Amino acid sequence: LAGVKKVVTFVGKFADWKRLDAVLYAAAEYEKSHPDVATLIVGSGPKEAIEEYEGLAKKLGLKKTFFLGPKGQPVLAELFSMSEVGLFPSYKEPFGMVFVECMACGCPTIGAKSGGPAEFVTPAQGVLVEEEDDWHAPAGAKRLGVKIATAVCQALKEDWKRTKGPGCVKFVEDNFSTTAQCQAMVDDMKKWSQK
Repeated sequence: LAGVKKVVTFVGKFADWKRLDAVLYAAAEYEKSHPDVATLIVGSGPKEAIEEYEGLAKKLGLKKTFFLGPKGQPVLAELFSMSEVGLFPSYKEPFGMVFVECMACGCPTIGAKSGGPAEFVTPAQGVLVEEEDDWHAPAGAKRLGVKIATAVCQALKEDWKRTKGPGCVKFVEDNFSTTAQCQAMVDDMKKWSQK
């Protein structure tokens, strides 16, 4: 990894709605202005999907994008802890546990403004880029990639890892930790018992 000083990480299965193609188009953009940034791709899928995405990375001439395959939770925690941002531009992600896992490691997130993450990701933890209606088509995926690349460049310029990272950890502790969940249940039970 000669010349790599920072990394951004995508984690997800290789399904079209996870929009790994847009992440690869984004990498093609930010590699131009940030040649010291590597993109780590964690996940897998059917053989055809792996070939498709690895082929796209090759076609785009990506020099600092690495496909790592599937990884377990301990490795994901290490990767998120070392990453500047996590990239999760899924279309209508039902909840987005990967956002919570990433933020718990002090890593801000970049996603798309749809689905579950739109209900809890705020500018304090990262950004959700505007949706791209025609994301299934290569031109739409490229446009989404430009939006993601713009957010990555902003995150690097503003040093989100340092400025937003600690707040991400507190956000997860306050809202998604076992303690927070149990306290919410106790509070609900008290409220219900007074009715």
